[in-house]
Amino acid sequence: MVGCFYQGSAFANGFQVNIKCDICKLRSLSILIKKLTMKTQLIKNFLTTGGLIVLSGLLLCGYSQSIRLQYKYPTGRAIKYVTDTKIVQDMDVNGQSMLVNIGRYMGCEVKAAGNIAQNIKLEIKIDSIEQNVESPQGTAGGNITEVKGKSFNIVITPAGKVVDLSEASKIVYTIEGSGEASLGNEFLNFFPSLPDKEMKPGDTWVSNDTLDSKTENNTVWMQVESTFKFEGIDNINGVDCAKLTATLSGSRKMTTQAQGMEIHTSGPFTGTETLVFAIKEGYFVKESVSTKMTGNLEIPDQNMSFPVVMSVNSTNEIVK
Repeated sequence: MVGCFYQGSAFANGFQVNIKCDICKLRSLSILIKKLTMKTQLIKNFLTTGGLIVLSGLLLCGYSQSIRLQYKYPTGRAIKYVTDTKIVQDMDVNGQSMLVNIGRYMGCEVKAAGNIAQNIKLEIKIDSIEQNVESPQGTAGGNITEVKGKSFNIVITPAGKVVDLSEASKIVYTIEGSGEASLGNEFLNFFPSLPDKEMKPGDTWVSNDTLDSKTENNTVWMQVESTFKFEGIDNINGVDCAKLTATLSGSRKMTTQAQGMEIHTSGPFTGTETLVFAIKEGYFVKESVSTKMTGNLEIPDQNMSFPVVMSVNSTNEIVK
């Protein structure tokens, strides 16, 4: 084996053989070290690349500590939202099912308009609002053109609680078959409430809230208890987002004026909520809420009462 022998004639053949073995061993050891070095580098590459990819699924590096979600919205650009709500009311009238389907759609833009003390001022522009009702009496509704392009300001806290809706409440419009409404009612609960504390993935907490909305023809009172869980953090289109889920329970009371009669609907409800919130950017990306109420519909003037089941499914999310 040329190259394995020590090139000196003064040494005996046996010694040359020993040198050959030692040199071969050294070369084998060198090759082994190189292989181990390459393997170590591959492991390091995995830990610094592949490992981060695995971790980025729900718990990103840099967010292992507690975080606090707060609204702030970026300056200089508007965030566009679409709200799609479907309501199914199934009423039992003398053993027969009477279905009423309501579809409601709203498109709007939200833009930062500065701060007022510790609160956030937002400029809202309405792109469109549409409502359609299907019932045994026929269909009603359509586009509400009188609000298209309307703009107003509202003020919310960093946790999403409404502070000032006065400008929105001044914009009144008519819904075919339902009477008058205002944009103040549309945005009373538009921004999902955030936990007013720091949290980390896996945390759970309970929140209690009350919604009280009144217009000339409709009132809604709702008390809700939400049990939240911070599921983790995901990257959506390059934006780090926190995912929160909740189970809902509570009671709802509604009063509606229709055809000169007052109609009361009430009962307990249960449901679920999922919220996706952009952490650094300070805005919600998507909220989905589903509830089911089992109660009664009463018409006092007619001394009538019927069992009713009302299902509500609503999605409010960013669109480009």
